[in-house]
Amino acid sequence: MSRFAVRAAAPADNDGLLRLLAVPQPASGALLAFERAPDYFRSAAVMHEELDVLVAEREDDGRIVGMGSMGWRELWLDGVRQRVRYAADLRVAADCQGTRLVLYMNRGVRERIGDSGWYQSVILEDNARSRQTLEGGRAGLPIYRPDAGIETWTLTGRRRRARLPQGLVCRVATPADVPAMNAFAAAQAAHYQFLPAYDFAALAAGHDYYRGLRLEDFLLVGDDQGLRGLVGLWNQKDFKQTRIVGYHPLLAVLRPLYNLWAQLAGALVLPPAGGTLDYLVLHSPLTRPDDQAAFDALLDAAWEAARARGAAALVLTLSDPDPRRAAMARFRFRSLRGRHYLVAFSDAAHPQLDAGRIPYFECGRL
Repeated sequence: MSRFAVRAAAPADNDGLLRLLAVPQPASGALLAFERAPDYFRSAAVMHEELDVLVAEREDDGRIVGMGSMGWRELWLDGVRQRVRYAADLRVAADCQGTRLVLYMNRGVRERIGDSGWYQSVILEDNARSRQTLEGGRAGLPIYRPDAGIETWTLTGRRRRARLPQGLVCRVATPADVPAMNAFAAAQAAHYQFLPAYDFAALAAGHDYYRGLRLEDFLLVGDDQGLRGLVGLWNQKDFKQTRIVGYHPLLAVLRPLYNLWAQLAGALVLPPAGGTLDYLVLHSPLTRPDDQAAFDALLDAAWEAARARGAAALVLTLSDPDPRRAAMARFRFRSLRGRHYLVAFSDAAHPQLDAGRIPYFECGRL
């Protein structure tokens, strides 16, 4: 029986990490691989401001057969900035599934966070294997407490423009806007839970956490009373890709006919198996949750800017309690559902958070 060693990842592990990430996950009739080529650590620096990547290797041959990222990022919780771990990219090699490897890896996690620590995680609803394993309360595994349903929307066409009130103006951000952008984003912590503690000055300076973003990628919406919303168009292809590994047999047969319809209807054109999806990610689509007009204005401006860049789609994530989801009715889209969890090794360690705040998730950092 193979034994496993769990340790901190090193740059030399990159090829082994990329091989594990190439293993597909089921989602909406397709098998998707959420790749991080060419360097996993570059992409992890976008998820986490401070990295903590675990790998599991077989002791007999040194092959990397498991991985998980457990780094920290600064978030607003109950209106207070806190340093929070986020678990992502959990992968186990196919020939090690059903072994004790997951227990070895969680032992390594427990050594890091102890019985009083906790972290966030997201699991796709279609990923039944992971959900059954992790939600089942198996001995040696942490307790996954569901927090909120989330939905990632791939916008592929616009049915109609929003009707906006007079005086609402959308424009491109400039360096002079950075203080107002920081203040506006921080003020939204009164409404949203898990909101990242954005620093647009660090973005302008080229910090790795904002890799692929420039200040001129951001659109601001406001009126004579001041800033009412902001959003950035994020091209992540240099470090993160979504590849279609395969399709459900029926969808594979119907794909050519579907693509003919999609080209006419403005829907998402599906690449052949092996191809990657073409999209821009919306960074920080922020307005007050009750400011539907500002959110509509941002989405319309972002859609037009994305089309001007030649992008086929826009992607964003909203939680189920977010009332701004109503704007999706104006677009053609495909959506992918998931669930957000708060995870700890004891019930007492789970945080007790204000349920009145709306869970917020940055699509490009999931």
